[in-house]
Amino acid sequence: LQWAKEKGHAECVRAFEEHSSTAAEAEGETAVAESAEQAAAAAREAAAAAEAAEARDAAEAALREAVEACGRGDADLEALRAAINANTEAADGSEALWAARRLRDELAERKVREARALKRQRQKEEKAAAAAARAAERAAEQAEEARVAEEARVAEEADRVVAE
Repeated sequence: LQWAKEKGHAECVRAFEEHSSTAAEAEGETAVAESAEQAAAAAREAAAAAEAAEARDAAEAALREAVEACGRGDADLEALRAAINANTEAADGSEALWAARRLRDELAERKVREARALKRQRQKEEKAAAAAARAAERAAEQAEEARVAEEARVAEEADRVVAE
């Protein structure tokens, strides 16, 4: 551009200046577009963060509700497990998830203990029923032996009376 000005090439000077202003405008538009893209990306990130925070809050609330329901006596292990499974990702690392998992483990352990106690009780009852059945069988055998002995005694008595 400087050379064209010095040599008096007005048309070249005009072309260079036009090109420079067009290039500057294009650079400005590019900068504005990049800035707009960055702003849009930041807005998307902020929206995603807000959505994630909302999802986390909702997940924690659902987990707290499930724990509270168990505390009120509605101890439904499967419902608690479902709440944990549905909200694990959104509430990862939260106190509510930790409390729900701890309660789930306690309920599962209690359920196992109760099942074992019921099994032991059932085994005791079966053992007692078997002992009662054996005792009844022995009593029936003894009654049969006593009947046979009585019949033999009566027959002997009858034979003796006939012999006299």
